[in-house]
Amino acid sequence: MRKIVPMISLCLFLLSVLGCKSFTKKNNTMDTRNSPAEETVSRPKGSGYLSNGPTVVINAGEEGQKTSFLEQFDQLRKDLASSLGKNASIVKELESEKAIKLSLESELEEFGRQAEVTQQLIIENEKVCKKLEESQAPYEKKIRELTFELTKAQIEATKAKQELIRLKIEHLVERDKQKSDISQQ
Repeated sequence: MRKIVPMISLCLFLLSVLGCKSFTKKNNTMDTRNSPAEETVSRPKGSGYLSNGPTVVINAGEEGQKTSFLEQFDQLRKDLASSLGKNASIVKELESEKAIKLSLESELEEFGRQAEVTQQLIIENEKVCKKLEESQAPYEKKIRELTFELTKAQIEATKAKQELIRLKIEHLVERDKQKSDISQQ
């Protein structure tokens, strides 16, 4: 694009200069056409305006390289075609990116829904745990009471066994005393 603007202004300048020269040539040829001798002379074939190629040549780029306006126009046309091709590929890429974006957005929405469901399940789980703890509390209290009673009963049983053993020992000691008393007598 940057090359086109100066080239267009240069082309317009050249065309205006050439147009002025051709206008002056027409006036000169009109003056000379009045003579009858020159009217009978016809131009030879192949000597037209563009018989030797384009007449407008513009210096562009490096020194010594001359590029015609038509060559530059063709080059611009090729550049435009390649730019349109690149643009089409970028548009396709953009469309694929949009499709990816849409799929990611739908996945994100699905993830959000799953997160909400998971949060609800966590809340329900906490409620169930609280209910379970509340329902276990009386049983745990009863188990502690029974454990206390059992321990108390085991202690009493142990005390009773100790008492029984003490009584047996006393009974044996008494018997031994009686035996020893009898044997001494």
